[in-house]
Amino acid sequence: MAVSAYPRSGLKRCNRLAQFRADRSGVIVVKFALALPVMLMIIGGMLDHSRYIREKSILQEAADAAALAAAKELSLTDTKYENLAAVAQAVVAKAVSTQTARSSLGAPTVTTSVSRDPIEVDVGVTRNFDAMFAGLTGQGISKVEAKAVARVVGKPNICVLALSPDEGGAISLEKNARVTGQNCAVYSNSAHNNGLKSKDSAHLAATLICTRGGKDGGAGNFNPDPIMDCPSFDDPLADRPEPTVGACDPQMPTVISTDTQLNPGTYCGLEIRGGAQVTLRDGIFAFKDKPLVVRDGGKLFGEAAGLYFTGALASFTFDAKSTISLKAPTSGGMAGLLIFAGRKQPPSLSYRILSDDARILIGTIYIPSGELHIDATSPIADQSAYTAIVAEKMRLYGGPHLILNTNYSDTSVPVPDGVKGVGQPAALAR
Repeated sequence: MAVSAYPRSGLKRCNRLAQFRADRSGVIVVKFALALPVMLMIIGGMLDHSRYIREKSILQEAADAAALAAAKELSLTDTKYENLAAVAQAVVAKAVSTQTARSSLGAPTVTTSVSRDPIEVDVGVTRNFDAMFAGLTGQGISKVEAKAVARVVGKPNICVLALSPDEGGAISLEKNARVTGQNCAVYSNSAHNNGLKSKDSAHLAATLICTRGGKDGGAGNFNPDPIMDCPSFDDPLADRPEPTVGACDPQMPTVISTDTQLNPGTYCGLEIRGGAQVTLRDGIFAFKDKPLVVRDGGKLFGEAAGLYFTGALASFTFDAKSTISLKAPTSGGMAGLLIFAGRKQPPSLSYRILSDDARILIGTIYIPSGELHIDATSPIADQSAYTAIVAEKMRLYGGPHLILNTNYSDTSVPVPDGVKGVGQPAALAR
């Protein structure tokens, strides 16, 4: 009779050990099955939270941009609050569409309100949020919200205002032309899709650049990037009366080639040439029917002189070799106005600054009908306490660098109403 190599008791112990191992495997499976939902909820919650953070970041950026845009709109239109909601809505829609393609989230809801003292625009943005794992957790975030407040701060001044409502290139810089506005704003009223141009190597810099229509030029041509679709800006000098002038005085010289001092009056055109230095005594100098030309080394100086142009051919040309140093009157009908072209002047007229030595032009250049044309190789108006330009059109070509300062306290020349302190900038308050 055969005898087992193992005692019966040993076989029993082996069987029990095998049964124990089988029991442990079952416990692990059960425990894993019980832990799996918890793990899925944790992972799902983390994924939902990550998506929520991203969506909130997108909405916050959109709210910030919308609040700033609405505040800038408010600063330009002053009391036209009805446009603010549409501005904010458009900015948010554009910002969100470029950041996410999840159309299932739906369009964001935008609310806009305005408060005063200080003037602030409050923008709230809300959007549905589909928590993907809400079914596992039994709860979830259904909305994403963001809020931004922009405050209207300070009041920049007019550097340049182009009045033309529809001209392409109402403000135009080409080749190597530059305009630098120090603490002031540049506005184009033209609704043309290229109402503001800065092309080639040209550069336009100011505190604020704003155009009613579109722009032609890249990011390197502007600083900051222009605000487009701005409201039309009223002519701040529209109520300024034009000087009263009679017929041109035939006794006044028409050509000067030797150093001379001139009295105010009405001139039948004037040409300064041959290196002559002409000094204008204080007052208003009207040029009727014919132009003012400074050329061939001619020099034109004035400490308190206003130049007024009226009649079909009345304009000015400061040639490349001329020297120009002019300050506007401190009192009288042209106080603060350095140049005033009549409102009925032909719009085809060009008023030209071509001088490589026109560094002092203190006051406001006002050409409501016609084009201010600037082309030089040296800085223009850089030594002026302040210079402002309000013109139907302004074109810079070639290599001039027009520098428009706003150091109003450094001169006794007054700043015309509406030129100083219009169009406030905006900054995020919270």
